[in-house]
Amino acid sequence: MFLSRSKIFIITNILNIVMPILLILGIFKFGTVNLISAIIYLLFVGNFIFLLFKAGYWEFTNYYIRYVLILVYLVIGTRNLFLVVSYKNTVINNNIYVLLLLSMISLIMLYLNLSTVFASRKPEQYIKLCFPFKNGKYIITDGGDGKTSSLINYHNKAQIHKNGGSNTSMRYATDIAKLSKFGFTVNSVLTRENKEYEIFHEKVYCPCDAIVVDIVDGMEDNIPFSGNYPYNVGNRVVLKKDNYYIVMGHLAKDSITVKPGDKVLEGQLLAIIGNAGLTPRPHLHMQVSYCEDGYYWKGKGVPIFFNDKYYPVKNTVIKV
Repeated sequence: MFLSRSKIFIITNILNIVMPILLILGIFKFGTVNLISAIIYLLFVGNFIFLLFKAGYWEFTNYYIRYVLILVYLVIGTRNLFLVVSYKNTVINNNIYVLLLLSMISLIMLYLNLSTVFASRKPEQYIKLCFPFKNGKYIITDGGDGKTSSLINYHNKAQIHKNGGSNTSMRYATDIAKLSKFGFTVNSVLTRENKEYEIFHEKVYCPCDAIVVDIVDGMEDNIPFSGNYPYNVGNRVVLKKDNYYIVMGHLAKDSITVKPGDKVLEGQLLAIIGNAGLTPRPHLHMQVSYCEDGYYWKGKGVPIFFNDKYYPVKNTVIKV
């Protein structure tokens, strides 16, 4: 399911940097021939860049590059569109089949983009929680309605979670990493050290007043992107508030400060971040499910709303 760190590095840099640059440069070739060709190509590139902006894994490159790409596209695209209009040339000189292919791909990407937008809308019903970290900028690496768009949140439609029978409870599951001031989540991209990740050993705080119903505290950290991960969320704390179950996973071994049966308060220290369980790199897995029988992995996934301000959708940055 998870790629090696070198493959992740190559793929994300090609998708997030190389391809957008090449496509934007292509505006100079396709964007000054005639108005129809220019519009078709601009829509093609625009759909691709917007899809990257919403659903790209920017944690593996740099968060701020996504804004640079949007800005460069808008500047160059607008300039070339004005040039084409001034030429007043509407004769299609390009290969018609190329334009048809670009149009078809654009329609597919438009559908995917619309699904990411719908998956990002704040639901009418949700649970209000306090953000579990303090002091910093944190990026949502997966989050939103995974049933509507797996590009925004992979958990719900991932085959491994379907096989485990937990995908329904993970519909709105949220993965959280920490950003440096320069927009990186890790100091060295190809590192084998957990400590190189900004979020590693960050303190995790209780998101609400609740009762602890389960903990796991004895699993060792994985080496980043080493493969062969067990199917679980590693060391974890499970809280219960009414019939809502809050799972907080991938915590560090021997770091959990509470035990089952404890009544915990919002803001209370629970643990620190590790890299144990089904995870290639340090992050916090957090999900809420509703159930009345206690089988929270089979429960109904519930959206989270942090600090009365943040709906955690992929690539959202939360500042605390």
